Amino acid sequence: MQGETLQREPKTPVICADVDGTILATDLLYESLLFVVKREPLTLLALPFWLMRGRPFLKEMLARRAQSLAFDLLPLHDGVVDYLRQSASEGQRVLLASASHRSLVEPIAKRLGFVSGVIATDGGANCKGSAKAQAIRQQVGDTAWEYVGDSSADMDVWREATSVVCVASRDGFARRVEAAYPGAKVISKPRFSAAVLLKALRVHQWLKNLLLFAPIILAHQWLNMHALRATVLAAISFSLCASGVYLMNDLLDLEADRKHPRKRRRPCAAGRMPLDVAMALTPALFLLAFGLAFTVNLGFVSVLAIYLLLTSAYSFRLKAVALIDIILLAILYTIRIVAGGIASNIPLSQWLLGLSMFLFLSLACVKRFSELLVLQQRNESKTWGRGYSVGDLEQVSAFGSSSAYISVLVLALYVSSREISALYKTPEVVYLACPLLLYWVSRIWLLARRGLVHDDPLVFALRDKVTYVVAAIGFVIFFAAKW
Repeated sequence: MQGETLQREPKTPVICADVDGTILATDLLYESLLFVVKREPLTLLALPFWLMRGRPFLKEMLARRAQSLAFDLLPLHDGVVDYLRQSASEGQRVLLASASHRSLVEPIAKRLGFVSGVIATDGGANCKGSAKAQAIRQQVGDTAWEYVGDSSADMDVWREATSVVCVASRDGFARRVEAAYPGAKVISKPRFSAAVLLKALRVHQWLKNLLLFAPIILAHQWLNMHALRATVLAAISFSLCASGVYLMNDLLDLEADRKHPRKRRRPCAAGRMPLDVAMALTPALFLLAFGLAFTVNLGFVSVLAIYLLLTSAYSFRLKAVALIDIILLAILYTIRIVAGGIASNIPLSQWLLGLSMFLFLSLACVKRFSELLVLQQRNESKTWGRGYSVGDLEQVSAFGSSSAYISVLVLALYVSSREISALYKTPEVVYLACPLLLYWVSRIWLLARRGLVHDDPLVFALRDKVTYVVAAIGFVIFFAAKW
């Protein structure tokens, strides 16, 4: 099991350990790639040309640009680190042997503190497989050595080693190594599972896409089967696209997430989800989303494309720009309602759009307020990758509270408008929804002040019993006004 102490008899004078996937619960190549792409997006255009000159050249170009990578935040496999630390304390010489570039491996050696030397890619051949075995042999000479690795590429290295330690999350791979090298020892690491994948995709966040049904519900078209079918397909498409966006955001925000007390447990940040899997899955989700969107209508495809463009801008740059970020979050929620209207071909009310914009701006402020409150409680002053400081706490609260009450005002103005009489037999009854909404938004802000709101207020609302009671009362009010 991870963290257990393995007994080795007899001990070898030298123990060599792989880094990516073995000591680290991540991969330095992908870490450096994502670090560089976030800061220099145009680097994507140069990647194919670097790769044409070989993987060592690609690694060197990325390593040059990733020297300020937060090496101290990279997730470790604690069981492997404990094993190597005990080996060093018992007099064994510990070397890191990695296919990653030397300039990225050396900070890991420094972070561990007990490492005697580094063997890594450094402008020449890619230090992987048989090339790594040869490099180790040149370093240690005829001295007996043990190798700690985690992948099929390490089979060639184990073939040359005196003794074998396999770091595995898959029982099948561990059995394969033990069959090839009798007496091999195994250190287990966390398994990448379906539960981890679902957490990374943020499936619970798909509930936000119920907003696409707002136009069909508020227009009383819930028995329109054609509109309902189109809205269902649109919601699924939006959910797939949103999951792709969440993955992209996690990949580009690794450092900030690892500094956050809760977000550091996200699968990508914690090393529970392989970065290459997340990088491959992101475009696949986008392709699936747009493939499904084309079965709805071209207008919906356009809205989905705008959503993806805005969320990409948010992930790359705009999330770090104060005020622009919360306005954009409000737009991204409102655009779901627009998407639902276009998918179902139901005209959108200006009152609905106004209400949603102010209400979601308030909830976006709750999100930022909650993050700032956590900082204040931790005696920190700067947000993780955001354009705010703790001193902005009260101003963000003022923005959010005023937006919340403006949304109530918009609802009241809608009740007094001419448009409502076409939908409701007794529109005056809808006035009762105003104090109900007033109570709900005021309660959200009161709980946020007490530090009881999750940094995503919609997720909090979906888990809040009082919200369901408020929603049920609201349904009764609108039903009574209708009939």
